[in-house]
Amino acid sequence: MGKNWLTKLLALLMAFGLVAAACGSDDDDDAADETEAGESSDEEASASASEPADEDDAMEEEDDAMEEEDDAMEEEGDAMAEGDGILTIGTIFPVTGDLAFLGPAEIQGAELAVADINAAGGVLGADVVLEQGDSGDTTTDIANTEVDRLLALGADAIMGAASSAVSKTVIDKITGAGVIQFSPANTSPDFTTYDDNGLYFRTAPSDLLQGRVLANAVLEQGNETASVLFRQESYGQGLADAFMENFEGAGGVIDEFLPYAIDVESFDAEIDTIVEAGSDAVIVIGFAESANILTTMHERGIGPTSDTNVWGVDGNDNINSEMADATILEGMKQTIPSVDLGTISDFVSRLEEAMPADSTSAYGAETYDSIVIVALAAQLAGTDQGTAVAAEINGVTGGGEKCTTFAECKDIIDAGGDPDYDGLGGPYEFVEAGEPAAASFRIQTYGTDGRDEALDEYVFAS
Repeated sequence: MGKNWLTKLLALLMAFGLVAAACGSDDDDDAADETEAGESSDEEASASASEPADEDDAMEEEDDAMEEEDDAMEEEGDAMAEGDGILTIGTIFPVTGDLAFLGPAEIQGAELAVADINAAGGVLGADVVLEQGDSGDTTTDIANTEVDRLLALGADAIMGAASSAVSKTVIDKITGAGVIQFSPANTSPDFTTYDDNGLYFRTAPSDLLQGRVLANAVLEQGNETASVLFRQESYGQGLADAFMENFEGAGGVIDEFLPYAIDVESFDAEIDTIVEAGSDAVIVIGFAESANILTTMHERGIGPTSDTNVWGVDGNDNINSEMADATILEGMKQTIPSVDLGTISDFVSRLEEAMPADSTSAYGAETYDSIVIVALAAQLAGTDQGTAVAAEINGVTGGGEKCTTFAECKDIIDAGGDPDYDGLGGPYEFVEAGEPAAASFRIQTYGTDGRDEALDEYVFAS
């Protein structure tokens, strides 16, 4: 019995020791936890204390970066304001595409203009640089690619495109870069009010004028009714609208007013509608596809050789080269914004020397004049920077001392005078929109060989 008591006492003492050890372990863990918590709190406090300093540093760095960016932009703006002293002219003329037949005259017109300018001493004491390019047409993206290339080359002005629809694809890019866009052939009325930062110009007249000339000519021929077939884009729509407004305003009646998509190959449905209308005259406003249209019209008995009077426009110029049988065009008439080439025969001879045989000279003179106008504006502005040059362009075409060559006008500028350039295309007298207030138009009649320019006549419209 005594031995059992001793055993129980020892067991009790051991249990008490384990409890004490367990309590001690809990206390140690609590102390450790408190220590760790304290350290963590210290670290958080330290981090919190350092955060404002870090944010201030980051903000200062951001401010510095912004200041550097502003300085860089200011330097770039100063460079743009001053220009580089070299007037660089880029072109996007139709080497390929629907209006490729206009390309040779425009390309050569540009070459002749720059050659004459440089022979007269250049601009700002340096030769003008010419960088030629292609515009393609609206089925390609050639124009955008070429504009990127020309801008990278430092073009101060880009001449072209010939097509109004193509120009619309690049005008924002060009003028948005502070560069002048100047077309010798765009005729869409849309450009008169386009938001172009004052940097878009053209020597070609608006189709508001051509529409009036066309309507008057059709009426003078004795036609009381007309049907209009036109390509559905800015050029076709604008000219068709202008014709209709003037034709109806003078008492004429429009039987059919039919747009067509530019990517179709058959015009049977549209021509069947025109046949049924039986109008006195049919107006075709198109490009190369007009060959297909006119051939189908001939097959339906309403072509130029029928009793129907058929009229075309400048987009149809040189259409005889697209025809399988150009003789079916005999009797067709068309209006073309143009100068009387007989009055500038020396220039035409120079132009045609470097052009393929049978090429049209259309818009060659207007191209030449557009580059001379830009060069004179740069000389007058004292810089090649686009915005400054653009501010002088309208004034160069009117209101000052008359001159007809770059050399004559440059002499007036160098003497402190104000030149009024009357170029190959005549007195342009630009209005505020940067386009001619008046223009001359050729009315051409196709002969037995599909083309007989001896039958040309010219009218002036304002």
